[in-house]
Amino acid sequence: MISRFVLQSLSKDKLSVFLFHKVPQQCDPLVPADLDMARFEYLLDHTFSKLHVLPLEEAIGRLQTGTLPRRAACITFDDGYPDWLAGVAPALRRRNLHATFFITSGQFDGVPLWHERILAAVRRLSGPSLDMGIPFLPAQPVASIDDRRRQVQRLEQELKYLTLYRREQILQQLEAEAGVHSADVPVMSETQLRDLHSQGFGIGAHTALHPILDYCNAEEVEREIGGARERLQAIVRGPVNGFAYPNGRPYADFSRLHVDAVKRAGYRYAVTTHWGVADASTSPFQIPRFTPWAERDWHVTFQLVRNLMTEPMQVPEMAT
Repeated sequence: MISRFVLQSLSKDKLSVFLFHKVPQQCDPLVPADLDMARFEYLLDHTFSKLHVLPLEEAIGRLQTGTLPRRAACITFDDGYPDWLAGVAPALRRRNLHATFFITSGQFDGVPLWHERILAAVRRLSGPSLDMGIPFLPAQPVASIDDRRRQVQRLEQELKYLTLYRREQILQQLEAEAGVHSADVPVMSETQLRDLHSQGFGIGAHTALHPILDYCNAEEVEREIGGARERLQAIVRGPVNGFAYPNGRPYADFSRLHVDAVKRAGYRYAVTTHWGVADASTSPFQIPRFTPWAERDWHVTFQLVRNLMTEPMQVPEMAT
């Protein structure tokens, strides 16, 4: 009761947007920090029951017209995973909750998510160590599950801030070391994406290959932002109005140049990963999001309240 009252009083004219990614039935031993389905459904029943969940595009519109209800919240997912259709989508529909899914379009052209390729390769390495002869990736053991877990984390961190070309080079070398092929990594199919769309969920773009936009040249930026929208619209046969910046931190991962590219591509709004809530002064092209990672109810409520009191960071936008 107290938490609901606090949320009611703090949330006037503010929009909380939640961010999730992969939600497996059971956590992979190599990625134990993933939110599993049991925990996700618990959040739906014990956190989102306190909130007024709206479709994201509708909520942004109502924020701008001053008609947003108190405790307004939206649910979003990034990347694109085939098991969403068997897990999170039915869980949301059972509770009549809407969500928007931001999808990387490259997987529909045979390029799986790059971090899923790392996971598949590290799982199959023969060991006892991985040495690819790359100076910033010195040899490391892969003899145990803990070793491989650390390898996944290290490779994701090091490859994240590379150019698309260099990242692909190292991914292919890693896959050769492990004896795996990128084609073996599960991807979402066009049929599954259309199914998700037909259930009434929102579909947004999350680039084609999930690069850090600050590490892309001008041609790559246009392809990753505008090309992804065109590809997804052709699949769902409808408009794709939202965009999610990969990694999503203002200044660190994207700049005003990329916000401008999102506008030129025809999107109506975009989301970041900086904590905070949106209000009437927030640019619709830099809507903040956050992920509640706490395990105890009181701690989740604390995170939500703290987020309501956090001012999001935004990059200055070019005059239109």
